[in-house]
Amino acid sequence: MTLSIDDAFLGQVGENIDRLITIDVMSYGVIGPLFEAARAVNGGTPLCLSAAARLIGRVKRGATVLLTTGFILPGHYPYGETDGPIGTAVLARALALGLGARVLVAVESELMSLNAALLRTAELQVISTEALAREAGQLRAVASVVELPREVQATRNRSATWMVEYGIEAVIAIEKPGANSLAVYHTVGGADISADVGKGQTLFEVARENGALTIGIGDRGNELGMGQIAATARALLPRGSACRCPCGRGVADETEADLTVCATVSNWGAYGIAACLAAMLEQPDLIQSPELEAALFETAVREGGVDGMTGRGSLSADGVALGVHVGIVHMLAEIYRGQSARNPSPFSTPLIRKGGSVPLTGR
Repeated sequence: MTLSIDDAFLGQVGENIDRLITIDVMSYGVIGPLFEAARAVNGGTPLCLSAAARLIGRVKRGATVLLTTGFILPGHYPYGETDGPIGTAVLARALALGLGARVLVAVESELMSLNAALLRTAELQVISTEALAREAGQLRAVASVVELPREVQATRNRSATWMVEYGIEAVIAIEKPGANSLAVYHTVGGADISADVGKGQTLFEVARENGALTIGIGDRGNELGMGQIAATARALLPRGSACRCPCGRGVADETEADLTVCATVSNWGAYGIAACLAAMLEQPDLIQSPELEAALFETAVREGGVDGMTGRGSLSADGVALGVHVGIVHMLAEIYRGQSARNPSPFSTPLIRKGGSVPLTGR
């Protein structure tokens, strides 16, 4: 069963999830303005709920969703952040189990083994691209990992091939470097990392040319798919409009996407979409268990993942300890459970008790 985005209970779920994943636990003062800008562009509708609804509308059993992630930190080559790949594995699991989607994960060659290991930890079968192309809505959760080239033309050629060969209906970026108006990729601190990253901007351009749904998930504004809120990122980030490299155009990503999802930690944006898929499909298992969350962090660190804030191989992401991430997962499960809304009580609003819709605008 699939519930409508206008369902009163889902409206509450969407609002609560957006609030949860944008708690500014580190008090950087960044996520609030970015989130408000993204919500405004989206007409005030909850971001994760909108993403889940659009995915349900586009991705039918046997269709393919391409996910791209991985932020290789300067000075830590060839290792990438724990933020991004973990969320990718969680969302891949929800898409495969909930929608019967085939999942294709595109990352730099150095990050392929890490992402494959995370997908396996998330209960997916990692198979060859040849086998993935033959899958047609089988009753198993499958994914393949492919290389995202560092050259623009190679990325364009390969992306065009993927769109046709796998019938890709949606492309989602989770904590992936984005490019500014001059197609230069930066760290949030303003360093040019273009030579070391796959060309995600080109991937999104090809996806949009082929009519695929595009979603960008980020936490600072320099990530792929943040083009809708580039003006906010330019004004907000210390290097938003003036980077430290010769291009001089700043770190704000200018890549267009159909929907931008902002979260305090990008992984949480992916978790939020998975939780909304669970609520809309009434499949609570699409929310990862706390035990699985811990296992994913352990896998990421074992495979070389590092905390993007400290550069250390610790059980953390963006300076936030594992216990907090596990707590977010617990909270998502409780938001889904929402028994007062599912089984109206004196504590439910009259509107929800009557089964009516609630406004999805505002916080």
